[in-house]
Amino acid sequence: MTHGLPKDERLKGRHWFGVLFEQGQNIKRFPLKLVHTPVTETTNHLFGVSVPKRNVPKAVNRNRIKRQIREAYRLNKSLAGTQDFGALFFIYQGRESLPYARIEQAVKDLLMRYAQTKKVVDEA
Repeated sequence: MTHGLPKDERLKGRHWFGVLFEQGQNIKRFPLKLVHTPVTETTNHLFGVSVPKRNVPKAVNRNRIKRQIREAYRLNKSLAGTQDFGALFFIYQGRESLPYARIEQAVKDLLMRYAQTKKVVDEA
């Protein structure tokens, strides 16, 4: 798996967000929440990120946090597995900027827990 994040892996469109928030499941690991749902129409994971303005009022800080989350996902997306693909949407829940190492560890933990939940569902 390459370390890129091409456009066809980006989560966009009202349809996907509607499906994600109606049928999606949550996994939390401070400072992030991962909302995920299975996707059958694509050959890779669809990825999105959000940093609410309510939690981080300055746009400069929001953009930096989004860049950090995207980079952490880009480097560790192989942890999510390659068997069943899904839509993954990360929501930042912290109130201030955190160091990259802490964000990366949260992304890794969420991706590993996501892969484990997929295995449990597949075995059932």
